Amino acid sequence: MNQIEAIFQHGVFEPLEPVDLKEEQRIRLSVEPAEKEAMEAWLKRVDERREAIFKREGLLPDSTLDIAEDRRR
Repeated sequence: MNQIEAIFQHGVFEPLEPVDLKEEQRIRLSVEPAEKEAMEAWLKRVDERREAIFKREGLLPDSTLDIAEDRRR
């Protein structure tokens, strides 16, 4: 693995795709802002994957009530 794309949020780098790393493995990061075109391409891939999931699974059930009940415990 030579290069991965990630987003920095809440003080943590989150990979945009699965990575082949062991848990707590040390790595060295070189930070370079992504070009606008790269981000747009990533957003397009996300939309394509989301559509594929909806085609395969249908609409996902609304779990709002389950989440609310769990938080009341």
